[in-house]
Amino acid sequence: MYAFHRSQCPAYLTDCWERLGRHYETRKRRNQRYRFKWFSEFRYPTTKQKLYEMTQGHCAFCDGGSLGAESRMTLEHFKPKSRKQFYRLAYQWENLYPCCDTCQAQKRDGYDAALLVGDQPGYVFDDYFIVNYITGGLEPNPLVASENQHRADVTIATYGLNLDVRKISRKRELRYYRHRDASVEFIDDFRYRYFLNDA
Repeated sequence: MYAFHRSQCPAYLTDCWERLGRHYETRKRRNQRYRFKWFSEFRYPTTKQKLYEMTQGHCAFCDGGSLGAESRMTLEHFKPKSRKQFYRLAYQWENLYPCCDTCQAQKRDGYDAALLVGDQPGYVFDDYFIVNYITGGLEPNPLVASENQHRADVTIATYGLNLDVRKISRKRELRYYRHRDASVEFIDDFRYRYFLNDA
């Protein structure tokens, strides 16, 4: 999970997200089968683009790149819109993240207050995780507080960050990174930047 800075909420969304959230909450409480939709006022293509710019086109959770090419460009509700206590956050800027298919499929409607995300104030990768360059896996940092280790464990499990296919992909990306042309290829051009940082 790579740290990033969340930009300010666009003015058009500041003007409408609460109203749209209340509308969704009202409809959902009346009828559990009510289907969520992006209203034109939300400006989905524009909003999605702004969110993807925050992470340089990477998934906010696994940091996989090439979203839109190797994976659909989706938006993830960090606090799930399917849960009653979060209905009103369905259109909130701070609750939306660029996400790859795999992370979204693993998390589904899951949520835990211990979950980490890269734009949380003060988030630093090493305060929670270490990388295993032999296996390609992520592990809780054994040198940090038990609460931080727990948060790392919850995040790894919720997003499936140690699926075998992901470990293999990280090791492959590391090989590409070590043989890159450093004059034209920069870390943001690669997936799993947290895995490559100390390589």
